Amino acid sequence: MRKILILFIIFCITIINAKSDYYKNLEYQYNIKKYDRLRVYLNCSIGNLVMKPSNNKYIITGNIDYNSTLAKPSVKLTNKNNISRLDLKIKADKIIKSDNKSLVNSLIEDGNDNYKINFEMPTKMSTDMNLNFGLGKVDLDFSGIRIAQLVMNCGLSDVTLINTKSNIINCENIHISTGISDFNSTGLGNFNSTNYSFDVGMGSAEIDMSGSANKNSNLKIDVTVGSLELKLPKNTNIELLIEKNMLSSINVKGLISSGDGKYTSKDIRERWSTMKIEISVGLGSADITVE
Repeated sequence: MRKILILFIIFCITIINAKSDYYKNLEYQYNIKKYDRLRVYLNCSIGNLVMKPSNNKYIITGNIDYNSTLAKPSVKLTNKNNISRLDLKIKADKIIKSDNKSLVNSLIEDGNDNYKINFEMPTKMSTDMNLNFGLGKVDLDFSGIRIAQLVMNCGLSDVTLINTKSNIINCENIHISTGISDFNSTGLGNFNSTNYSFDVGMGSAEIDMSGSANKNSNLKIDVTVGSLELKLPKNTNIELLIEKNMLSSINVKGLISSGDGKYTSKDIRERWSTMKIEISVGLGSADITVE
């Protein structure tokens, strides 16, 4: 019995070591203090991404654990006209080992864990975010990051986006396409953007516009066949217009209806900012509440 147990332990250790041979770790650190602005371009066809604010105001740090039988991630920092640009590309389309482990088998066995991506972003740099995701899980915390613009395509990924601190710079635009993913958010009003737009495809989207918005804003949401849960901020003058068809499902709480799909806040105050909202719903559903 003891001999069998020893053989089993040796077998397990061998399996663990063999699996670890497939995985490599890449580490990155960039100091961008001398630049005026940062632009981030992430294109990840597969992988699990965690992005959060850094403890350092001007330094990008990151690490990627990846299956070395697949394509190596491409990460580089360039600059032009004193604007820095971070490019990260992941496309699992190449096998560099000759052990007969196919790409399909790699994806089936390890799924999104073939690429584990972690980045911490500087908090004192005006930042444009351009993010495109394929299949995976994405956790984004932009609290304290100075977002000048955010454009994101969620693809097939499950995405969580939170922002718990008010943005101290002007944010030009927030545009998010949820694809067929599950999109969950908290505190999007903290971006303090003038324009927000969302395309909700076949998935579900929880859009939380709460936060310390201090300027007038426009919000546009198109729902195709997905489901929308929209949370609107308090202490804000709301002007809502909904376009729907007979197959749409709409539920609005906390606002006053004036007919023809028009709704306004119960309490209007001159000192509050105003949020003008247009929502178009096709075959999907929308539940709208005020926090």
